[in-house]
Amino acid sequence: MRQRTLAFFILLGAALAGLVWSIRAVFPHPLPEVEAFRVRRGLLEITLPLTGVFETRTVDLAFDMPGRLAAVSVREGQAVTAGAFLASLEAGELQAAARQAEESLVAAQSDARRAQAAAEGARRQAEQAQHASRAADATAAQVRAGPRPADLRQADAAVDAASVALAEARRTLERTERLWREGAVGQAQVEGAQSQVEAAQARYKQAAAQRDLLRAGARPEAVAAAAEQARQAKSAAAAAAANVRQADAAVEAARARVAVAAEAGRAARARLDRSMLRAPFAGVVTRTYLTTGSTVAPGIPVISLAAPGGWVTAEVDESDIGQVLLGQRARITADAYPGRTFTGAVSRIGRQVEIRLGTRIVRVRIDLDNEVGMRNGTSVDVELVQRTIPDALLAPAEAVGAVGDGSPHVFIVEGDVVRRREVRTGGSNDQFVAILDGLREGERVAVAEPGRLRDGLRVRVVAVR
Repeated sequence: MRQRTLAFFILLGAALAGLVWSIRAVFPHPLPEVEAFRVRRGLLEITLPLTGVFETRTVDLAFDMPGRLAAVSVREGQAVTAGAFLASLEAGELQAAARQAEESLVAAQSDARRAQAAAEGARRQAEQAQHASRAADATAAQVRAGPRPADLRQADAAVDAASVALAEARRTLERTERLWREGAVGQAQVEGAQSQVEAAQARYKQAAAQRDLLRAGARPEAVAAAAEQARQAKSAAAAAAANVRQADAAVEAARARVAVAAEAGRAARARLDRSMLRAPFAGVVTRTYLTTGSTVAPGIPVISLAAPGGWVTAEVDESDIGQVLLGQRARITADAYPGRTFTGAVSRIGRQVEIRLGTRIVRVRIDLDNEVGMRNGTSVDVELVQRTIPDALLAPAEAVGAVGDGSPHVFIVEGDVVRRREVRTGGSNDQFVAILDGLREGERVAVAEPGRLRDGLRVRVVAVR
């Protein structure tokens, strides 16, 4: 019985083996598919891979006073220049206050000009009075000394000259008044001409009085009269000097009023300017929080603005920070911008080690070479270029494996069979490994998932790179 059972199982096993052989013959097992890479020479860049975030200068713009939005003149995504008008509050009262302050300033400036003109007239009168006082003193002295023929001739000539000057001053006054009535000159010119007439009259009277005194001789009453005239002239000069001081004080007061009005105008314009939002720098409007008619409170954001340029802040592991240098070149890519590569350089290395989820990192800033138009906060991948190896023999990083002891090796494609070969490697990056020994230019290495290949395995090459 046992022999028959054993024979049955032997026959059954043989039948199953034959069936498996028949199935394999009819349906052969497909060969593993691999890609082949032709080993070649090229430039190899040794890089330090990092992750980072694109950052840019951003600001939330708000009013510092309450009110109601009168206008929002921009939309999200709109580019604006520095100083561009963005939004404003209802500001009728502020505009009226600014106009009133401007009108007050204009009035104060006009008063200051009139005060200045009056002060200049007072100084002219003071000079004339001083001249008259000196002349009266000289006349009194001459009266006391008595006349000389030459003095009499000179006195007559002085009277004639003063008469001619008085007549000319009167004609000038008449012409000036006629021009004033016609609107060709101002009141100041008329007042100036009148002052000239008065001065000419004073000089004529003085010259005539001096001549008369000389002719009358040094009589006691003449001496007393000359002395009195000199005293009066001196008093007039002192009064004119006091008028000058008073006029100068009026000028200073007018100038002070101008300064006060100007400061009030600046304050009114500043309050009006505070009712308007302007772009502090050129950039792009990233968000508008409120619309026309909305109630606004101080400090509540109305518009967000971002600068067009920016930088990348990358996080470097503390153990790798020694490989980062100022000015080091970098390549930046982002999943949000496929197919685009940006370049920049390290501009700042953080001075503090931060602990992030149990990892000790140092922040590094990378300034980009050009404006990239990235959105603030975009995640990026960074490659810091550490060194370059020219004319390196390159093999794909995924084609180079290691055995248990860490010795690197590749699988050479020979026809439809792969052969394992140990190699000696140099520098590497995420894409390529520099082969120092073990491969020749033009040989093909297999690229497949780790662990799928073994020495002598038959494969099917689906592509050659």
